[in-house]
Amino acid sequence: MIFDLSIIVLVKNGGKRLKLLMESLEKQSFSGNFEVIAIDSGSEDESIQILEKYNTKIYEIKPEEFHHSRTRNLGAQKSKGEVLVYLTQDALPINNDLLEKLVKPLKDPDVAVSYGRQIANPESDDVNTFFYSYFYPDERKVLGKTVAKNPKKFYIDHIYVSDVCSAIKKDVWKKLRFTDDVPMSEDKDFALKVLKTGYKIVYEPEAVVYHSHDYSLCSLFKRRFQDGSAFSNIALEGESGFFGRGFKFVTEEMKFLIRKKKILGIPYALLYNFIHFLGFFLGKYEKYMPGFIKN
Repeated sequence: MIFDLSIIVLVKNGGKRLKLLMESLEKQSFSGNFEVIAIDSGSEDESIQILEKYNTKIYEIKPEEFHHSRTRNLGAQKSKGEVLVYLTQDALPINNDLLEKLVKPLKDPDVAVSYGRQIANPESDDVNTFFYSYFYPDERKVLGKTVAKNPKKFYIDHIYVSDVCSAIKKDVWKKLRFTDDVPMSEDKDFALKVLKTGYKIVYEPEAVVYHSHDYSLCSLFKRRFQDGSAFSNIALEGESGFFGRGFKFVTEEMKFLIRKKKILGIPYALLYNFIHFLGFFLGKYEKYMPGFIKN
């Protein structure tokens, strides 16, 4: 059977959040038909049992076999849908029309990919609330081939290009696929390939999910170091304007905290941003570091 959509979810110890996602998918008002494919990489909680309750096609791999690009390609290979919808296990649709809104831009033959908007979880702190509101705006954006001319600028300017919540025409995926040897930021790498091929990409803010991470300072540094490393491997050309954009971000965040009368939160926000930018900056140059320092 051919489906309109194949929803691909990468799972490991999804817990209650995964259950909420599956419940939400069951309530979607999508007019077509869809299948749900889960690639589980060694869950030790009730994730498998949750997936089985919702008529999910489950494929299990070993934890060490998980890879951001290759595992997403595996999900696509197992799919029977004309459109691939990627959702992370902790991305919760806010409305029952998420699927309808997310895939609507793909009706345009020139559009190959669409990305949804992410809003910080309601219980998130002010730092995360601002981060997601800043980088995932409420205005629709259409990206064309010209924005791919400067990969570094593209990477920094279009953070919302994310497969946390995305839809891809399967025939385009077949041509381009996720690059097997890209360890992280496979979504940015794939987007660049799509744009350079001549297709358009749409950021659709009406397709909204709750999704955010409340990192500790240590885990934040590690994650941004990895992001910086991925940036240096994917965006080999052009100027990024990294520091200028960082300064603008911090300035707007300070205004945000002052408006909310969260003056006491400013020192922590400054420290958080310092760790964020330091991790990313060092990650950009990790190839020049001795192995013992990286470890």
